[in-house]
Amino acid sequence: MNGGESLSLRDVRRMLEGIVPPALCTVSPEREPHVNYLSQAEYVDEQHIALSFQFFNRTRANVLATGRAALGVDDPYTGAGVVMQLEYLRTETGGPIFERMRAKLASIASQTGMENVFRLRGADIYRVLSLRRVPGRNELAAAEPRCDVAAGARAVSERLAGCVELGQLLDAAMQGLRELLRIDHAMLLLLDAQHHHFVTIASIGYEVSGIGAEIPVDEGLAGVAAREGVPIRVGHMTTMYAYGRAIRRSAIDQGMHDLVDPEIPLPGLSEPRSQLAVPLRARGRTIGVLLVESTHDQFFSYDDEDALTVLCGQLALSLLVLQQDERRPATRSSRGDIAAPRAEARAALPAGRPLRVRFFRRDGSVFLDHDYLIKGVAGAIFWKLANEFVHAGRSEFTNRELRLSPELRLPEIQDNLEVRLLLLQRRLAERGSAVRIHRLGRGRLRLQADRPLVLEEPALPDANATPRRGK
Repeated sequence: MNGGESLSLRDVRRMLEGIVPPALCTVSPEREPHVNYLSQAEYVDEQHIALSFQFFNRTRANVLATGRAALGVDDPYTGAGVVMQLEYLRTETGGPIFERMRAKLASIASQTGMENVFRLRGADIYRVLSLRRVPGRNELAAAEPRCDVAAGARAVSERLAGCVELGQLLDAAMQGLRELLRIDHAMLLLLDAQHHHFVTIASIGYEVSGIGAEIPVDEGLAGVAAREGVPIRVGHMTTMYAYGRAIRRSAIDQGMHDLVDPEIPLPGLSEPRSQLAVPLRARGRTIGVLLVESTHDQFFSYDDEDALTVLCGQLALSLLVLQQDERRPATRSSRGDIAAPRAEARAALPAGRPLRVRFFRRDGSVFLDHDYLIKGVAGAIFWKLANEFVHAGRSEFTNRELRLSPELRLPEIQDNLEVRLLLLQRRLAERGSAVRIHRLGRGRLRLQADRPLVLEEPALPDANATPRRGK
C-alpha cells in the first residue's frame, strides 16, 4: 500500500498477533504524554479493537480521564508500521472477547514464567477513529502463506456438500483440512452435554486416533470455545489452557482391574506451539468443537479463524441433517416388526473360542476379554446389541428400536444416536475385534461376531466392605 492509500482495520489485523508488542500512547489532562507497551491487542471488527487491561497504572488513569489514546503496531513480516487513533468505549470482564484475550495472555505468561503476574483484569474496547502508515520505512517482502486459505476452504466446503452419510462427512472434513488447508493435526469433538464432556469422533495426524476419548468440557481451549460460542486461538505454547491428556492409571487398587476407570488415550501434540478451537454451531446451539494445532508458533491466523468458522457451521448443520436422514427408514415397519428376530440370523451364530463381553452398568463400560472397548451410551448400545444377538439370535437392528429402548436412556433432545453408532463401529474396527458393526442402509445395522459371545455383568464390590488381607 502506498502512503496515500486508505487503510482499513481489517487490512492490518495481522499486525495485532502479538509477535511485536503494540505501543500505547496516552496523554494526561495536563497534556503530559505517557507511552506503555501492551501484552496484546485483539481485532474485534472493522471498527473496534480490544486492548489488554492488566494493571492500575498511569496509562489506565489517562484513558479514563481523556477517553483517547494512540496505538502503534508493527507488521513482523514486512516491517511496516501503523498508528491508530482510538476512542475508549468500555471495559469487558467476561464474554467471548475477554476469554479470547485471557487465553492468549496465558500463553504469553507461560513463556516467561509470569503466570501469577500476567493476569487479565479486563478487555478495554476502543473505537478506531483513524489509521495512518508510519512513513520512512522500507518494507520487506511478506512471507508466503502456507496455502490459499479462502480457496482451500471453498474446496473443503464443496466436499462436505457432497456427503450423504456421517462417516463420509467426517472423513471429508479431516482429509480436507490436511490436503487443502495444510493443517496436519486436528480432532473433532462432539459435545455430550448430558454427561458434561466431549467425545473424540475423528482426528488426523496423531500416533493414536483417540476415537471415543473423552475430555471434560471445562478443560482447555475447546471448553472455552464451546462455552462462549466463538473461536479461541493462541499462537504460543500454553500451560494454563493445555487440555488434559487422559493417561490410564497404572496403579490398581488391591488388584481389582475392573474398578480402574478405563480411558482411551487422547490424541494431541505433547507440546503444541499453536492451537485454534472453533465451535460447531447450528440452530442456535453448540454441538461440538474442532481443535487444530501445530508445532509452529503463530501457525493459525485470523484468516484461519474466518475459514474454519464457516466450515464448522456447515459441518455442524450437516451432522444434524444427516442424523435426521438416518432416522427416516427406507421401508415402513411397525414396532412389532422391529422386535421380531430374523430367522437367518439365528442360523448364523459363530463357533470357536468364546469372546468374553463384560459390561459395567455404573458407567456403561465394555471390555472384550481383558481389553477396554468403550463406555457411556455407546457401551450401553453395544451391550443391548450383544444381548439380543446371544439370547434372541438377532443380528440385524434398526436405529428406531434403539432410540425407543428405555434402558439406553437417550436424551430427548439431540441424542446423537447415529454419531454414537458410528463411533462404536469405528472403535470396533480400529481394535480389529472379532465383533463388528455393518451398516445395511438408512437406519439399519448388523452385528457380526466371528466368535461366540459370553456375556458377563460383574457385580461391583461393596464399597463399605473391609478388604481381606492375605496371611
